[in-house]
Amino acid sequence: MTLSTFTWLTIGAILVYMVSVDANVYEWLILQSKNVGIQARRIWFLFRHNPNSPWVRWEIDRTAKSIAAELLKEQQNK
Repeated sequence: MTLSTFTWLTIGAILVYMVSVDANVYEWLILQSKNVGIQARRIWFLFRHNPNSPWVRWEIDRTAKSIAAELLKEQQNK
């Protein structure tokens, strides 16, 4: 058994023991798991929609180039 497996099993056993001793611990664990999920979604949203991130810059540049190409095509057809 590797050290990481042993560590996770120990943490799991401690959590099961704490839940069996006190019912409030279960509610706390549920709230904390929801909190972690919300924070992960928040970080992903901020990363995805931050105008300084490379992905958003690439999308803005791509859209601007396609609009510029359409405008040039319209101007040349007139």
